[in-house]
Amino acid sequence: MMMKNSALFALIVATSILPACGRQSTPSMMNTSLPRVVNETALTQAPVENVTSGYLSAIAANHERYGQGPLQLTLVYDPASKTYGTKKAFDDLERFKSSLQKMGIRDVKGEALKANDMQPTLMVSYDSVKAQAPDGCRSMPGIENGLTTPEIGNYRFGCSTDMLLAKQIYDPSDLRGKDTSDPIDGRRAANNSEYYSDVSDEEAEGELRTFSRDDIQQ
Repeated sequence: MMMKNSALFALIVATSILPACGRQSTPSMMNTSLPRVVNETALTQAPVENVTSGYLSAIAANHERYGQGPLQLTLVYDPASKTYGTKKAFDDLERFKSSLQKMGIRDVKGEALKANDMQPTLMVSYDSVKAQAPDGCRSMPGIENGLTTPEIGNYRFGCSTDMLLAKQIYDPSDLRGKDTSDPIDGRRAANNSEYYSDVSDEEAEGELRTFSRDDIQQ
């Protein structure tokens, strides 16, 4: 009887402990989100006298990497200027467009804009995309932003790495994927399969001819 009572007591104790061993879940401190792509408008400007081939080359490189769609050139000048008139503005604008097209930018649009008391200035704008760290990510405390270690509780581990990786993505639009399939590939494949289903193997393969060195020399 004593042994039965001891077994029953042990069973009761074990049953009371089981709820404490149930599944527990706490929010993860690791970042599990992916880098995001952000649409922006790239805008730069410089005095026309500073627009060199190197300056245009840098614009072309940035457009190739981040650009989406056409590149817009706006040359602002003062029509009352005695040293830089309308003809000079249009000549420079055409020269800049031609240079950028030779550098690989196919769609370059340009316009000359009159503005009083304005030194000749070239403005460049285009739609662009940038890769950034996942939403809500920030640098690890102690690296930048003046945050101190007590802020570590609000930091998601991996965010600093993701921020650095996002800056290294050459073409951010790759994160959205690219449609590389030819729209007529499906029709071409169907035509091939239909052809082989309508003809015999011998007709489809045809006669296989071989050539020797003597045949080529003759």
